[in-house]
Amino acid sequence: MAPKPPALTRDQAMNAKPVAARVVAREPLPGGGERIKVPFHPSGVYKWLLRVPETATKRFDLDPMGVEVLAMCDGQKSVRYIAQRFAKTHSLNPHEAEQAVVAFIQMMMRKGIVSVVVD
Repeated sequence: MAPKPPALTRDQAMNAKPVAARVVAREPLPGGGERIKVPFHPSGVYKWLLRVPETATKRFDLDPMGVEVLAMCDGQKSVRYIAQRFAKTHSLNPHEAEQAVVAFIQMMMRKGIVSVVVD
């Protein structure tokens, strides 16, 4: 079992730079969202027991705001910058925008769509 990474301070987390996984296919959805496909890298039981092929993909449906945030996850922009930009674009309270963006990025990390680079 891999050791658990050290906890980040709030400032470190907000300065982290999210990077989106390589999207292998995009399909527009009604209302401005997108269905994206990203590579699925099987490990553990998926690779050994279920024999998931190396070419497998995972599919996710994103609403327009999710598409917007994911597009900014380029490894250059910080979480703080993305939240500020999101607040400005959607005329939101900066704190509310920050909470929404952080929650979205955390969810995308759990799903393997986004990883973060911490300086």
